[in-house]
Amino acid sequence: MRKAMEIAGIGVISLLMVVWAGCGLLLNHATALDLDRIRLFQPWLMAHYQAIDVQVDEAWLLADQLFTAIDDKLYINAQPRLRVNRALSGGIVIDDIIVLATDDNLLLFDIRGEYIGLLGAAEQIPAEIQNIGLHHGLPVLQTRSGMWRGNIVLDEWELVSLQGVSWSEGVPLPETTRDALRQQFAIHGVKLSDLLTDLHSGQFFGEQGRWLADGVILLMLVLAFRGMFGISGKS
Repeated sequence: MRKAMEIAGIGVISLLMVVWAGCGLLLNHATALDLDRIRLFQPWLMAHYQAIDVQVDEAWLLADQLFTAIDDKLYINAQPRLRVNRALSGGIVIDDIIVLATDDNLLLFDIRGEYIGLLGAAEQIPAEIQNIGLHHGLPVLQTRSGMWRGNIVLDEWELVSLQGVSWSEGVPLPETTRDALRQQFAIHGVKLSDLLTDLHSGQFFGEQGRWLADGVILLMLVLAFRGMFGISGKS
């Protein structure tokens, strides 16, 4: 019985390694293979991704545009627009420009919701942003290092202490938007590239899946080092 369990365990670990490596190999050639154009509509897969979307409860309404993030995708009025690598911290409108904040970047859009560009460390944006607001028409960032006030073009920031800042506040995600997001998954299906990315990172299985992916990587490193030292020892 114990022997059978050990064999089964080795089989599961080997399968995880094959899946992880296979997904990485395919993703390295995602553009050449045109993986974004391949859509999957299996009911269990659709149900899985729809279950993720209902966990989003907060959005930001700016210049009549509703912004929300699901995993690593930013949606504007329930339409997917671009990938974001961090959760949203808030948003403001300055001089017909919508500014969305993550913890390390500012994303810029026009009032129609069209993407303009991204500002980050290279543009001297303060790090570890917790919220964004306005003070007499000027942007203010609350960060772990303190409060920073910027100018109207977002290229100069000074450490300040202010009262009366109008901080960004999220709004509950409307049920109509929630339904529209579900329809997005149902109509467009799940991109094969997204599925492979989620499997490779472990995100497909939730937070525990990321640890599982880390464990697979560490195990592969251990086996690689054992092989290297084993060969060295024999020589």
